[in-house]
Amino acid sequence: MTNEVILLRGLFRGCYHWGDFPTLLQSEIPEKTITCIDVPGNGELSSQVSPNTIDGMVESIRSQRNQNSKVDLLAISMGGMIGLKWAELYPGEVESLICINTSVKGFSPFYERLLPQNYLKIALALASGSYRREKIIYSMVSNQKLNIGLVKKWARYDDLHPMKVGNFWRQLSAANKFQVSRPSCRLYFIASEKDKLVSHKATLAMAEAWGAPVIINEVGGHDIAIDNPNWLSQRVVNILNVT
Repeated sequence: MTNEVILLRGLFRGCYHWGDFPTLLQSEIPEKTITCIDVPGNGELSSQVSPNTIDGMVESIRSQRNQNSKVDLLAISMGGMIGLKWAELYPGEVESLICINTSVKGFSPFYERLLPQNYLKIALALASGSYRREKIIYSMVSNQKLNIGLVKKWARYDDLHPMKVGNFWRQLSAANKFQVSRPSCRLYFIASEKDKLVSHKATLAMAEAWGAPVIINEVGGHDIAIDNPNWLSQRVVNILNVT
């Protein structure tokens, strides 16, 4: 049994954007250590240059660890790509991987990996100030009523750790050219049926191709940790067999 669960975020989001979820999950599995690590260019590492490959992101995540024991990974969106590549390259380091709303080239068309109604929104977000940008992002990743308080928190954090548009494009390029083989670790998928950013079909396609179990969330958006934190925490605990 592993003693550490590492949480990995997606495109241009950092540990901060998990909100209260890590604390919630930690309360459910106190015998494990819940750790969140930022990719260069995101979160508290926003001043750094993002790797332009998922492999490079894996190496950065690994270099930031304080121990070398096996880990369980919980990863959302592009974080799932990082988790998959980590498990593929270093099978002795990853015990299990739970991918949330993750898509990979080769399993589904581009218009399912990023739904077309978001193209203009993303362009507007990149050209906007922190508050407007975070408001647009919220509209894409959450199915909940607009939470102005949360958006303001995200904007204040972005002011402290400002995004660099160049890093966005480096990360997007890394995600677009990413390819991976099925890792040998225990592998699970979670998909939001009503995801407005990435079609849940993209996640289902991977799960079916690799014969991996998939759990469907019927109400939450792309970021289930925002919309359904308790639901997500319970599913993770069940998967890790530590109930």
